[in-house]
Order: sequence, then C-alpha cells, then structure tokens
Amino acid sequence: MKVAIYSPYLDTLGGGERYILTIAEVLSKSGSVDLLFDDHLFLMGAADLKDKSAARFDLDLSKVQLVKAPIGKGSNPLNRAIFLKKYDVLFYLTDGSIFYPTAKKNILHIQSPLVGQPAKSTWGRLKLKGWDLIIYNSNFTRKNSENNWPIKSEVIYPPVDIEKIKPLKKQKYILSVGRFSSSKKHEVMIKVFSDLYREKKLENWSFHLVGSASKGDISYIKALKKTVAGLPIKFYPNLDYDKLIRLYGESSIYWHAAGYNEVDPTKMEHFGISTVEAMAGGCVPLVIGTGGQLEIVEDKKSGFIWNTLDQLKQYTVQLSIDHKLLKDISFESKKRAKNYSKETFTDRIQAAIL
Repeated sequence: MKVAIYSPYLDTLGGGERYILTIAEVLSKSGSVDLLFDDHLFLMGAADLKDKSAARFDLDLSKVQLVKAPIGKGSNPLNRAIFLKKYDVLFYLTDGSIFYPTAKKNILHIQSPLVGQPAKSTWGRLKLKGWDLIIYNSNFTRKNSENNWPIKSEVIYPPVDIEKIKPLKKQKYILSVGRFSSSKKHEVMIKVFSDLYREKKLENWSFHLVGSASKGDISYIKALKKTVAGLPIKFYPNLDYDKLIRLYGESSIYWHAAGYNEVDPTKMEHFGISTVEAMAGGCVPLVIGTGGQLEIVEDKKSGFIWNTLDQLKQYTVQLSIDHKLLKDISFESKKRAKNYSKETFTDRIQAAIL
C-alpha cells in the first residue's frame, strides 16, 4: 500500500502534526509512506523538519520518505491531480482549506472546531465530494464541526505512548503542560497557585509550567516570570521529551485551564494529549469542564473537573492533605490513560484505511 501524508504546517510541530506523523510512523512499518512537502516547507529544509519532528514527538520516521509535491498554496491543480493518483491513501491535515483529491482513498483529519467551511459554497461542496472520510480527534471537535463538513466521519483519539510514561517517586509538584500562549491561561493558574501558596495552603509545593515556545513567545514567558517573584514556580520552554516524562512521573497533581471563561469552542481544548500523558504518569488531573477534557477525565474517579477557580482551589487543597484520596485517584487516573494507547490508535487507523 502506498500512502501520502500532508500537513501544510509541519513547521509548527503542534498537536495536529504529532497526530499525522504518528500515522506516518504506524503505516511505514508495513507499507510505503511518503511525507509530502510543498514549496514553502521544502525551502525550510525537508530533512531538518523531519528530524526535528521525530525528536520532538519521539517517533521513528526512518522509513518515511520525503517527497517534494505539487501541493499546497499556489500549486497547479492538474499537476496535483496527476501526482496524487498514484497513491492508495492520502491523509491531509486541514485547517479548513481543501482541494479536490485523486488518491484511491482520501481522508481528512480535523484537529479543532472548524466552522464556515466548506459546505456553504458550491465549489466547496464539490471539492468535499472527493473526500471519503473525516477523522476527528474528539467528539467535541466533531460536534462543533460536522454541520459544515457533511460527509462520513469518525473519532479516533490521539495516540499517547503511555508505556514510556511511568509513575515515579511522587513529589509535591503541580504540573501544567501546554504551549506558552495566553490561550492556555497560564496567568489564571499562576494566580491560583500564588493565592494558595501565600495563604499557606500549599506549603512545600511547587508549580511547574512546561510548553513549546517559538521566538514570538519569549516576551510572553518573560512577562509571566515577572509575576512570580518569590514563588516556587518554574518554567520549562521546549523541554526535552525524556525530561518531561520524568516530570510526569514525579508530579502529583496536573492542572489544565485552557477554555476557562471562554464560550468560543475554538478557544477550548480540543482533546488534551498532555492530560492523558500526565495521567499515565500517575498525576491526578484537575481540568476545566469544557472541550475534549470531558471525554478524558471521569469526575471524582480518575480526576476532578472544575468550572470555577474556587473549585480548582478546593480540589487542589483537598488532594494536598488527603494522601489516600491522592493515591486512589492516581491509580484510577493511570488505568484510565490506557484507553488512549498507541496500540489502540494503530488498530483504528489501520481499520480506517481498509
């Protein structure tokens, strides 16, 4: 089987790229997989992007071939159609833009709620007819997209390599993982931790913030650091994966606040890979009750769902003093994470391409 995989934003190394490149890794073990590069990505350095992606996401892409393709912005539709006809399957990570595909089976992947595309125009509906299937990363994403993407779809949760993440000797750490962006609500979490710490409700605890950061995010991180003077809060931009795994294993509590005070679905967490990774490490997740987080955490069984900052404070303090509760929910959290294993993902993807 000959497979083509294309993401126009491979250089961003976000959750969508991780998802689509895991498909590349999985399918390259038993077939031929080409990772397509448009002109823009090719000029950025195809081999370098592949190596960075493999390292960042801890993937084996050694059998994945790099191919410059007539695809992406400004490409010739006829050349693209002829080029794609040789593939049995095409996977395309879309942000809302599509083209008419010509592989034998054509699969779109949608990572976040997309509205206004493409069913509202005749040309959009025509292009959509060329696609056989949409794979969504969560029921939340599908619910907030499918009216504008009226074709067959299914949900396949992102893969989490839970076998590599193990509970270690637990420390009094609260951990949060997510790109250093205001959408992740770092300011909100820092304020909550600061309040609890100054009220002496989290003595000897520390707060650890991990996330990817580009050059444009440096000023945001600097601004955050100015607000935490005298507090046990640490920042880890672009932390190596093996060090992150250690933090998952050592941390006791995990916070996730993306979507707090938001009504726009696009500003909520669409799934929550880092939440599952934390759970695999035995962290007890305390997550905002919006978006895809509701599909991951079973409230008061494998974690806690909060909707107000007072609830976040209450659950955190409760866990910090009730060691049996912390241990019991940690056990359930780790068990729950197994539902999102790489093996399950592999089985679902292989079934989708048949």
